[in-house]
Amino acid sequence: MSSHNFLSVASLLVSVTLITGCASPSVSNLGVSSQELSAVINPSVTTSNNSINSSSASEEYLSSDSSATDSTYNAEAASTASTEQAIVTKDPYGGGNEPVPDGDLQLVFIGDSQFDRWRNSSTSISELVGEEMNALHYNLGVGGTCAAVERSQNGFNTSNGENDYEEANFTAICHMLRGDVSTDRYSNILNQEFNIVLDTIKPEIVDYYIIEYGYNDYYTAVDMYNEENPYDEHTFYGALNQGIKLLKEISPYAHFIICTPCYCRFYNGSGKDMGDAYNVTKGLGSLAYYADYALKLADNIGARKLDAIGGGAFNLNSYTYKEYLEDSVHLSYKGRVVYAKALRRIILDDMGIYDSENEGDINIPLSIANY
Repeated sequence: MSSHNFLSVASLLVSVTLITGCASPSVSNLGVSSQELSAVINPSVTTSNNSINSSSASEEYLSSDSSATDSTYNAEAASTASTEQAIVTKDPYGGGNEPVPDGDLQLVFIGDSQFDRWRNSSTSISELVGEEMNALHYNLGVGGTCAAVERSQNGFNTSNGENDYEEANFTAICHMLRGDVSTDRYSNILNQEFNIVLDTIKPEIVDYYIIEYGYNDYYTAVDMYNEENPYDEHTFYGALNQGIKLLKEISPYAHFIICTPCYCRFYNGSGKDMGDAYNVTKGLGSLAYYADYALKLADNIGARKLDAIGGGAFNLNSYTYKEYLEDSVHLSYKGRVVYAKALRRIILDDMGIYDSENEGDINIPLSIANY
């Protein structure tokens, strides 16, 4: 490998994000130790991953999920990389506050194009959070992907380990982190960056998984919930539920943050405004219904949540969307900044060190006018 290629691999090592229907990934800065970098380049020292419907679902089944214990929060690997070596940045909060007190705040981001978009530009959501929190951030966002599996696919067979995943949806990525689904079959979807980031993550020391899906599930009219099986990965709720269950097995100390899809507008081919996330439907309910199921899951499993559709985290709505969105769906730069700051508040609050006296009540939504 030439020195140029080596440096290219090093510079993209930790900030790969996947998302369906987004710009193709480019390269970004990362925060991994020289040992980790060596492990990726030199297989002899590589550390492997641990092997580990309707819009009115009954509350009985939704509440039955509450047996799942507190989860943790996702993240991506953040830091700075010089042209000579990758540098590990330490948790600025003392090393004892994060769920896994190892000195590094480790965030893994998993989602669609809202996370994948603008990767490696220093302005993606994962990079903004990682930089502001001096955290290692790993971006596994894949543009255009759903949380759920299409009805035509069987998904993962627990009896023999076989699967027929056709895309890198949420449950497929969770199996990849466990090491029981190979990325080889997705060479047309997942590039070298994704594989490097995936191999760099050590699930046992992940502090937060930050998960964001919903728009593509809505757009492809995926079922929202199966009353007979709350872990049905063919449904939006079930896929999130099943994937988090898998992640808890390999990251028992991690916490989880579930993010709803963002408020958005819909336009027809002539550019006419057809409505918003609350009143345009693909047949099974509006985007807001999918967001509601994400919030219900967070409540049922004790995860934290970021409400990006109902104004709970920041004031994205029918009056401010032109400031927040760059194309009626994806967040603009200022929108990503506000989103990242909202995530930062949630993480600090979860760690018990959010300074509400100086930074304001966390229950009061952020305003884009302040940024």
